[in-house]
Amino acid sequence: LLESFPDVDENMASTARFELAYDEFKNRNMDPFNEFVNKFSTSHMAQQALSLMARFYKDSDNKVSELGVYARMLELYPNNPRTLNGYAWRMAEMELNLEDALAKARYAVELTAIDKDFQAGILDTEAEVLWKMGRFNEAILTIEKSLRINPSSDYFMNQKAKFVNAKKDARKHVPA
Repeated sequence: LLESFPDVDENMASTARFELAYDEFKNRNMDPFNEFVNKFSTSHMAQQALSLMARFYKDSDNKVSELGVYARMLELYPNNPRTLNGYAWRMAEMELNLEDALAKARYAVELTAIDKDFQAGILDTEAEVLWKMGRFNEAILTIEKSLRINPSSDYFMNQKAKFVNAKKDARKHVPA
């Protein structure tokens, strides 16, 4: 169809090319997704393609390729709070690049100042990174910001309990 209708609008063309690339992706061929991202990097579908590739590499335990996808995402979308937050959370899970992850999470918090519900989740990511860094007091203070935005969140309350318990455990293991 793309060959038969070369004058189709950009949105329809990118949607069709995404679907074709997605079919190849399901067969573990990343090349069409990479080509799609190169050609349509401003499309929200390019971000989706990169997210799917990152998830694929995560599930395949291919950290090198996964980190490469995150690097590309950050290069293409350095001011996208979802990209920044996703990267920071994944780095916390992997316990890699934690200083960079913290900087990216904090920037995402700034970018979402007018969307408090979204910001609460990013503050959770910031707290998670701080926890992984052993900065328990800061993690507790940060998750409390999430709780001020959404005080009824069981998830945020459980996160706070996790950070408080980690702080208590760390004190038990400090030599006298």
